[in-house]
Amino acid sequence: MKKHLLALLLPIVGSYCSSPLASMIDFPSDPVYVTSSDEAKQLLAQRYTLTGLVNESVSTSLLSTQYRFYQGFANAVACSSSVVVTVDTNTKEVVQIYTHLLDESECQSAKEDNRAIDLNTPEQAYGPFVAAGNAKQIVTTSLNVFDPDPLTALEDITLEYSDVISNAAYSLYSDIEVTEVAGTRYLENSRVRAVDVRAFDLDGDGALEADVSQQGIITSASDFTIERDIKDYENKHTQFLDTMAFYHIDKSVQYLQQLGFDIFSEPVQFDAFFGNKDNSTAYLAQNVIVFGNGVSADAEDADVILHELGHMINFSLVKRWRDGDTGAIGEGLGDYWAASSRYRTNKTFQPDIVFSWDGVNTSKTSTRILNDAEARYVPGVSYPAHVVRNGSNVDQLWSTPLFQVLKLAVAEHGELAHEHIDRIIWEGIAALGGGVTMPDAALSIVKAAERLYPQSNYSDLFVKQFKAHNILTNTVAFYAPQFLMVKDGKAKVALDLFNISGKNIHTFTGRFEQSDDVVSLSSIASFDTAARTSVTVKVPDSTQCGEAFPLNAETVTDFNNQQIPTQGEYSIPFVVCTPKLTHTPKVENSALSDATSTVGGLGGNKIGVKSYLLTLTDTAVLDNDFSVSLHIKHKRISDLKVTLTPPVGDREITLLAYDNIQQDDFNQQLMSRFNQEVNRLKGESLEGTWTLKVTDRVVGESGELVSWGIANISGYSKPETATDETNNNNNNNNGNNGATDNNSGSGGGSLGWLSLFMLVVINKLRKNTP
Repeated sequence: MKKHLLALLLPIVGSYCSSPLASMIDFPSDPVYVTSSDEAKQLLAQRYTLTGLVNESVSTSLLSTQYRFYQGFANAVACSSSVVVTVDTNTKEVVQIYTHLLDESECQSAKEDNRAIDLNTPEQAYGPFVAAGNAKQIVTTSLNVFDPDPLTALEDITLEYSDVISNAAYSLYSDIEVTEVAGTRYLENSRVRAVDVRAFDLDGDGALEADVSQQGIITSASDFTIERDIKDYENKHTQFLDTMAFYHIDKSVQYLQQLGFDIFSEPVQFDAFFGNKDNSTAYLAQNVIVFGNGVSADAEDADVILHELGHMINFSLVKRWRDGDTGAIGEGLGDYWAASSRYRTNKTFQPDIVFSWDGVNTSKTSTRILNDAEARYVPGVSYPAHVVRNGSNVDQLWSTPLFQVLKLAVAEHGELAHEHIDRIIWEGIAALGGGVTMPDAALSIVKAAERLYPQSNYSDLFVKQFKAHNILTNTVAFYAPQFLMVKDGKAKVALDLFNISGKNIHTFTGRFEQSDDVVSLSSIASFDTAARTSVTVKVPDSTQCGEAFPLNAETVTDFNNQQIPTQGEYSIPFVVCTPKLTHTPKVENSALSDATSTVGGLGGNKIGVKSYLLTLTDTAVLDNDFSVSLHIKHKRISDLKVTLTPPVGDREITLLAYDNIQQDDFNQQLMSRFNQEVNRLKGESLEGTWTLKVTDRVVGESGELVSWGIANISGYSKPETATDETNNNNNNNNGNNGATDNNSGSGGGSLGWLSLFMLVVINKLRKNTP
């Protein structure tokens, strides 16, 4: 069985120190066994010289037992400090260790969530009847609901909140369990309970604020089949809203139990008509979800209901869920849970959108998507909920790879894969603690995929999607010349290596299939440290000019800290010979527009945009072999999106899309034969004015457009005419990319011709052998 974990991060080593310590995840290289919290604590003390931990709890998931600890100083229980030792429930072997340690000063102001809440519950309503001798019993009834919402049910994007909704938008379900006492039925069973919030200490000041939207406890003598009437809401007649929330939470909790997660010790409580704000919130400590009724009633949209339930699931699995990237991850999980539910019955109408109904009937007039292909993770940046980072909503940054894996898995393996992916995600989250980052969570999910379904390709699907958004990266990125000038079947080329693991690499070794050379580097100390080496590439005699040639490498990265060494497989692409262009690129040497901090704009930043024009009089048509030249210098090319618009029509061809390029000098020929996006221009006339647009959506670094152009390729330089000096010059001048860290499936080849070869096949875990 192959293992497929992409990257491993160092655990905490040493005792508590005076500076904050980031979250870490570790996968032990040698078998270690734990059967109790005491043994887990001993392991931590021995392995990391870590003392002073306090037992928090022992939790279980599908395959694992989690021994949870926090730091033993004042207020630590209210802080996000976490150490989680995850053990295989059957074998007792330690699967992974998660640590998030904090300096004591960071927790001085931490407080538990002790906000008070005054609830009107069904038990209070039917209590006197039970006391009088009436039986409390579970009966079945019928419910009338939107599933998931009227816009989706009718597939009518013109539908508005104020419209009268046709009968076709409703779904009638029978045999739904509710509670009956003395002939009156209440929306309550062992899984979910409708309540009415009378007052709530929302701001934590100890004072209860009354809920102006108290609607009382909804009851019925028979069924709950009323249709919505928004005028009724004004009079606090909210049976339809309560029915909606009750049905969808109940259905989802039953499905969660079917997956194997029976995590709620008491019914999930909800108030479907709370306050007058256009917002819904899940409160774990108070065990209640409240649904707002601002511009529209949130509980009319099943996506909102299931999103908030997703928070409750998340909080129940990891009670110390705060700090780090937990805000964005939690929102993304909620969006995923809603979209996953809808995808089981609707795979064609707006599957990548959540809140289709409520999202266009709110003060924000927007929905969220789960296919944000341009979202990229930037290490070292904070990711709280609902903010824009690097130009994308951070909630979408996390939900997108999860949901795209779901779609890919179902398409490849059928409907059963739907349950598998849902299980994998929650199993991965269950092994984490407070302060978790997106890379931590991604690694834990990949590990869960390997353990739950070892014979499947699910872990590879997750790795590929997380890599596409830079959430997971390789330990090292290779950059090589784009073009090889070959003499006597060989070419000596320079390789630039960047440590992008964010951690100290003790030893990195790479072996190349088409070379006798071995790259061996040690102590690549920091995130931005680069190294240069060279290898002699052997090119087969049959390789012709203009052909692509991959240099395949196998690598081993050792962090030297008792965790499993990472094996990687890379494919570094080249094109044999240098193309000859029919038009010389236009020299610009023009400063690009950096994004600026300002009030308004995108997420508080004003995007920097600059366009460049190139007018050609050549009437030739772009044929089977043409190229877009692009030379940009920028300290952070991941800030940039670059598009090209032809003279006729309004098509924008994406050349770069916020790609995680480590070098600051991008100088490429983006060749049509190797780039699907550029190839879309085939058949266009060169004549007219071409427009290149460079967008910068991150503040802090500026750059320069050196040159650009578009031309047919008239031929290639001949390898037999090249001298050693020519070889070196071509390597240096044309070889500023080839970064194997980028995703090959990003929809257009963000690094031009490299798009066919950019896939880093997998990184594998192997256990050390004695």
